[in-house]
Amino acid sequence: MARRHGKNGTVAMDPTGGVTYVDIISLNSWGLDASADPVDVTCFLDTNRQFVLGLPNYQGTIKGVWDAEDVSIFDAAFAGTRVGLKLTPSTLDATAFFSGLGYVDAGIECPADGAVTISGNWVAAGNWTMAPLAA
Repeated sequence: MARRHGKNGTVAMDPTGGVTYVDIISLNSWGLDASADPVDVTCFLDTNRQFVLGLPNYQGTIKGVWDAEDVSIFDAAFAGTRVGLKLTPSTLDATAFFSGLGYVDAGIECPADGAVTISGNWVAAGNWTMAPLAA
């Protein structure tokens, strides 16, 4: 697989919780954290601490620039319902993406000396998958 620049990434959402995704305009950053909690299973006579992993905790961030023509992320945050999310690292490899159900929140920053920006967090509200590249 080729290395990619983030300029071709996308965030798409289906506010009904389905998979009819629509790109959210004016976003310029997303993040995904799939870390799992380690659980200590160290026992007597072990020579070092030992762990097993719990389930991954899919969650992440989104960021962008305010655009009054697309307030879908605020609609989803205010509704408090599950949405379908699709996070694509690069449209040059459009068959590789992360997707699942999530809850989103949203915020806005309006500095007197800069661009109006939006940001939010998302957490998994169902199973998440990673679609591999097509062969």
